[in-house]
Amino acid sequence: MIRCRFLIAACIGTFFYVVISFVGGRDGLWATRQMTEQKMILSANANEIQNTNIKLSLEKKALENDLEVVGAYAKGLGYIYEGEKLMKISGLKPHENQIYDAGTVMKHVDAEFIPEKTCKGVGLVIFFFTYFVLLLVDFSRGKISFGRRESGTERAPVYDVQ
Repeated sequence: MIRCRFLIAACIGTFFYVVISFVGGRDGLWATRQMTEQKMILSANANEIQNTNIKLSLEKKALENDLEVVGAYAKGLGYIYEGEKLMKISGLKPHENQIYDAGTVMKHVDAEFIPEKTCKGVGLVIFFFTYFVLLLVDFSRGKISFGRRESGTERAPVYDVQ
């Protein structure tokens, strides 16, 4: 265990660094999920704007090519052909033209993530903590001693004589 203490602590510290980076780092699961949600929102907004564009394009072509559509719009504005009689019925809601929403401007928002230096810091703290715990385990087993070393000579007993 004495020889492997540093390697074990380094492996555990590296493992924690990799796990934290994988889950919360710049390209981690947390940031990827945020970017996926943002992509879905932006795609839905783009599809809504595209559908509005298609409706408006069809309406434009109808106004350019179909005289009946132009006539219907003119009657809605109160114009009539010569010889036509206009009857207004009270109590009915007037036909209103649909107002199209041009969409809202949506910009890219950066995803939140755990900075790289924080991931590395946590890995180093775990490394030092693990190394310290393994050092204490070896010390408690008696494989390491921090006491002073005595030279090879034995001490002679000293007696107090009066």
